Amino acid sequence: MDADEDGRRQGLLNRRGLLLGAAGLTLAACAPKASGGGANALKVSSYGGNFEEAMSKYVYPVFEKASGIKVESIPQPAGLQFLLQLIEANKAGIAPMDLCISTAVDINRGRNAGLWRIRDPKPLTNLGNLPPQYVSTGPQGIDGVGALGWFLALVTNPDQIKTAPTSWTTLWDPAYRDAWGLAGAGTSPLFDIAAATYFGGGDILNTEAGIMQVINKIAELKPNTKLWWDSEGTMQTALENGEVKGGVYFADVAATLKASGTPLTITFPKEGAVIDFGCWCQPMASKKVAQADAFINFMCTPEAQQLIARKVNAPPLIKRELMNLTPAEFNKVSSDIPPININTKARAEHLDFMSTQFNKMISS
Repeated sequence: MDADEDGRRQGLLNRRGLLLGAAGLTLAACAPKASGGGANALKVSSYGGNFEEAMSKYVYPVFEKASGIKVESIPQPAGLQFLLQLIEANKAGIAPMDLCISTAVDINRGRNAGLWRIRDPKPLTNLGNLPPQYVSTGPQGIDGVGALGWFLALVTNPDQIKTAPTSWTTLWDPAYRDAWGLAGAGTSPLFDIAAATYFGGGDILNTEAGIMQVINKIAELKPNTKLWWDSEGTMQTALENGEVKGGVYFADVAATLKASGTPLTITFPKEGAVIDFGCWCQPMASKKVAQADAFINFMCTPEAQQLIARKVNAPPLIKRELMNLTPAEFNKVSSDIPPININTKARAEHLDFMSTQFNKMISS
């Protein structure tokens, strides 16, 4: 993983769970892969590298055949720079793309800047296939519809930890002093892990007093933490070198490292792995509303979600009973254990407070 790729994964809510395989890009560098032009074409940007390539090869052609709408695929970087450039382009009435993928933090930032088009749910006849937590709704209505998810799981080195743990409580076990690599940013999934494991769920993060209770619990991890990482590449190197015995890491990337020879056991704890996700969002400057509605509606179908699971290796977001995935296909990218959902409301309302207090906790 190169420095550019690592740099564009700013914060755990600003990444996509798959190995992207593309260098960081500016908005000006995003060039569409032409799949046909014209008024009925739709410029769709998605995270670059393996994900965008798989979507272009396996998913978009099925939509094109069904709808007659051509997709021009654009590799998209993540991170704040891309969002700020998109906001400025939108203010100038320029739509570099008609749809992009955005995470919860950036949806909120874009919402505050008047960036996103509000969707009329009536044309989205398949929207009900998505659980409500994967639909982003602001004060004016729906401004994001779930695109794909990624998991953060408990990973361990089997050469150093013979018996794989089954619970997040293992992170707090005094037997694992100086063992873990844990995400050390204000958007850390440790908030959600601690809340689910010790406080009955993520609602405690909805107030500053509750956030402080969770931070105090996370502070108990300090003796067991060898590495606080805010860079995915830093944790990857630590796992590859055996610098840490394990920790919290992206399940899909860990699976790729394991396939490449890094000794890793990937565990979805009994409390659930943490799931984060990105949404399809449309800049206001884009006028292709009907085409965007058709695309989003298709992406909420079992057909599209099955393709994402089988060909893109990302966890499907729609209800499992709607799909015909075999147990092996489903378990390759997801789990029957209900996930821990990121508390996006808390990040939208208290992100600065969470970041400041978390950093104080680490440095104290």
